[in-house]
Amino acid sequence: MSGIAELEPWLQPWARWLIAHWPYGQLTSTYRSRREQAQLYADYLRGESRYPAAPPGRSYHEFRRAFDYEAPPQILRALGEVWEWAGGRWGGRFRDPIHFEA
Repeated sequence: MSGIAELEPWLQPWARWLIAHWPYGQLTSTYRSRREQAQLYADYLRGESRYPAAPPGRSYHEFRRAFDYEAPPQILRALGEVWEWAGGRWGGRFRDPIHFEA
């Protein structure tokens, strides 16, 4: 697992701010190398992933501008609304409710 410190420096306070709204969830992913993204994408294409994955080179995780945060569905919806209110993009609108990016 990677931590908030692996996100772009300007994004780190925003991620901490969001997580402070529901600190009982779990940060599951931040930065991913191109190789890690390729593996996740291959898993997704084989139907072995609960969540969608972008092709390598198109994931904000590779650019340190995205994080995944697991929490109950109703909490993720609320966090997604807060994140979008603050100007971010929430993956829940695209079948990926744990995904937050900027």
